[in-house]
Amino acid sequence: MPWGLAVQNEQRNRIVRGVVGVLAESSALTDTRGRHQWRLELKRRLGGRGEALEELPTAQQEFVAAVRVCEELPEGLEALVDATCLVAPSLEHRLMPLMEEFYALRLYDGRDWTALRDVLDAGLPELDATVALITGGRVRLPAYCMTAWQAFLHLSGLTSLPGTALSPGMLLLEHLALHPDLASHVGELHGWNDHFAERWKLADGEDGLTALRASLLGGRPSPAERAVVSPAERTVVEPEAPPALPADPPAQPERPVIRLYIKLVPDLTPLPGTGRRPARKGRRYWVSARVKYAESPQLHHAKEGEARQPVPRAQVPATVARMLTRMASLWHTRAQEVVLEFFLPTELLNEPVEWWDRDPSLGYANPLFSKYPEIVLHSLERLHRRDAYQIWRLRWARWKDAPENEEAVHYCDQAGRPVKEYLGRLDKTIGAKKDVVAMVLSEPPAAGRAAGLGEVRVAIDLGIPVFILHREATSEQFHGMVRDGLTEGGLAGLPFHARQWKSDSATPADGRTQASAQHLCVVWDDPEQLLGDGAGAPAAFIGGIE
Repeated sequence: MPWGLAVQNEQRNRIVRGVVGVLAESSALTDTRGRHQWRLELKRRLGGRGEALEELPTAQQEFVAAVRVCEELPEGLEALVDATCLVAPSLEHRLMPLMEEFYALRLYDGRDWTALRDVLDAGLPELDATVALITGGRVRLPAYCMTAWQAFLHLSGLTSLPGTALSPGMLLLEHLALHPDLASHVGELHGWNDHFAERWKLADGEDGLTALRASLLGGRPSPAERAVVSPAERTVVEPEAPPALPADPPAQPERPVIRLYIKLVPDLTPLPGTGRRPARKGRRYWVSARVKYAESPQLHHAKEGEARQPVPRAQVPATVARMLTRMASLWHTRAQEVVLEFFLPTELLNEPVEWWDRDPSLGYANPLFSKYPEIVLHSLERLHRRDAYQIWRLRWARWKDAPENEEAVHYCDQAGRPVKEYLGRLDKTIGAKKDVVAMVLSEPPAAGRAAGLGEVRVAIDLGIPVFILHREATSEQFHGMVRDGLTEGGLAGLPFHARQWKSDSATPADGRTQASAQHLCVVWDDPEQLLGDGAGAPAAFIGGIE
């Protein structure tokens, strides 16, 4: 067997092992019911070719068998990724690069790309701009394309652009050959394109490789850059050569949303004739709201939905339900999603807000998240602590600079110590770990749970933007679920996973796993979103800024 083919076989096996590994690490697929649904979805996409798929004794065996079936079919791996992402959406960012590498390996058959990969396996700050330039703005890199190598694989799967017969992947290599950081690797980049331009007969002609290279070396724009088309024509056209996958559909702009900010504030008015504030168990709350529309930078007073008097804690869910009903009637002419953002005092952070009924009179469970998939919880105290804004912003900025930092999440553990001693040690530990932005609490911050309440105080004082907690009792199973979510997308993807898990937990399934998801709470305080926009910032409503 030629050396290039032997290396390609090893690379193909490595990709297959990678796909199997991603599937095997997902709790959504190793669960028996989840895997059954996955198998049905995959069979549906493969049609008669999926008859070979069957239930096997272990999840690992079933994943290996499925991947082996799919790799032999022309678009089998695409079907596998499609079915998997329907059942476990968080795996998309890990499977898509492997799928694109697999199809690129098939496209560039017979040539070892180890050296080319070594050259391109680096991030370039101007990579997105380069892709936009060479494609005339027609292609945007997906979020999982972090390196020039991943961008090359992605573009290699797209069809050719107007004005050139070369694939977007080849165009990228020609432009990268001009990059000063890659000056010592020009021979490798040009050699790759020369080989396939000759094989596919794309070297000659006014839209061939030779003309493109001369144009770029002469400082002139490439044919793809010169092609002028109307917005309606900005689609990728079918090529005659080389063979490739269909182009991705154009990226859709993010749809505007309505943001409803709901604030729950304890009523501190003294009891009549006593001069004393109400006892904790009889606490009442003011419920108020503001609305932020996509077309307006201002916060709009939601007078129609506000409670005119403070309400007892037990009546807060029904009060919020009436508010949402009234506000929804005001939005009858809009076709926009509504995002609910709750600002809660520490004593209410443990409330199962997303499980509150939209209409308590219906007589059956009708949780808020069924109608409002995105519900965000915030700490009211944090917005009142202007003295902690600077460290809060600083931790968030550090994390944004290095979102993959594994030290970003701290798992709290009292380890049997007295609460006062434990909180003192926690304060020192978190203070010394400048990269920590999230804390998994050791217990819920509820009445009688001194450690949990103290952990929230430490977190706010030291600027930790994210709390992750179990509303009943933290366990190793809960920690495992959190780690699964962090593995499948990092901390930034955890709110999405939490919403997905809660939606899944609404249907009967494995009781223990579903209970962990049902009681999961993520308090997500993004200072950029909460403190920005001046008078239009949520903090202006809460009272933290003018």
